[in-house]
Amino acid sequence: MTLALTSSLLADLLGGARPAEWEALRLGAEGRLAGRDLPTTADEDWKYTDLKALASLSFGQAPRATVDISGHLLPEMVGTRQVFVNGHHAPHASCASAVQAGVRFFPMSTASEACHALGSVPDGGEPGLFEDLNTARFEDGAVILVPRNMRVALPLHLLFISKAEDPIAIFPRVLIVLERGSELELVEEHHGEGTYLTCPVVEVRVGEGALLRHERVQRDSDEAFHFGTLKAEVAKGGQYHSRTLSFGARISRQQPWVRLAEGADASLDGLALLDGHQVADTHSFLLHAEPHATSHQLHKCIVDGQARAIFNGQIRVAPHAQGTDARQQSRNLLLSESARMDTKPQLEIYADDVKCSHGATVGQLDPEELFYLQSRGLNADDARNLLTYGFAGDVLNHIPVASLRRSLRQLVMARTQADSLGELS
Repeated sequence: MTLALTSSLLADLLGGARPAEWEALRLGAEGRLAGRDLPTTADEDWKYTDLKALASLSFGQAPRATVDISGHLLPEMVGTRQVFVNGHHAPHASCASAVQAGVRFFPMSTASEACHALGSVPDGGEPGLFEDLNTARFEDGAVILVPRNMRVALPLHLLFISKAEDPIAIFPRVLIVLERGSELELVEEHHGEGTYLTCPVVEVRVGEGALLRHERVQRDSDEAFHFGTLKAEVAKGGQYHSRTLSFGARISRQQPWVRLAEGADASLDGLALLDGHQVADTHSFLLHAEPHATSHQLHKCIVDGQARAIFNGQIRVAPHAQGTDARQQSRNLLLSESARMDTKPQLEIYADDVKCSHGATVGQLDPEELFYLQSRGLNADDARNLLTYGFAGDVLNHIPVASLRRSLRQLVMARTQADSLGELS
């Protein structure tokens, strides 16, 4: 069975066998997919992201595989990881021996207790095609349940690895539920080899007064297509802090959606580092549904070669959501004449007692800063690379997991060739 993303072949896929769990959810997704096709640049939400390269391929079902994960281990999370290869749980590579007692951290294929919660985070609109593909055909994923008033001492690690000899389609699923007053730090990583389509869907429920710090790293192969959906609901006084770092994939798109209740707080930051012919698209939505919530969004893109980045960020302040404090910034650096950036920060405000701001900048390296560094002894290339790394630094510097922060700094240094920085902790 193959999946080519046209309406007829979608129908072929949906006519095949499907996992039996969450039947009502799957039937709803299949119904919405009937007769649909890939979005095109004629669709407003996809006007800058051309999917012709994806439409030209066919994708088979993802087989089980084994991989060497030694290069992906983080010392702080040696005993708190769940690994999934091609969308299937990999028990040989997972190790949850250090997970705190009381925390539920297990593969979704054994998660009958989570049936009632899956698909329960609404986003106020019709799910996108790639989210529906996931719902219709996902086979496994991770469930994280943190009980009331528990602070999880060690960060948890979700590692999704794709290994494709022929083009395959992969549908990872994640459900995260923090009960009232709990606290968790989570690292979610995506790596891969070969040509594949991956459509991860992450659902997050942050309870009253709870806190979730969520690091999301996309390092897929240069031949991959990554379309990710994040839906988060933050209850009264809860906090959700997410950082999405995009380095890989031929075409990637992130669609985070966050709803804030009274007094909730969220940050939704991002960094995309692109070169060659890569395309990275972020469409975010922050809903201030109740009074006195705060949000902060800083999204940065560094675009080189003939790559293209897209940012469309919307903040909506609902009626009666008085006392809202929302800030959004899109800052972008173009390193070549052929690089492209399309940015559209948006505010939609229906309340009158608010503090809201947004802005966008697109530019090249400052000639005066380059001249200053060269006057202090750096050559032109080192000066350029140092400034490029510095542009990314304020996103990377706040990553709380030291080994992850260090590895991502090294990745950015390698991509910018910023050798003049030396070793960083």
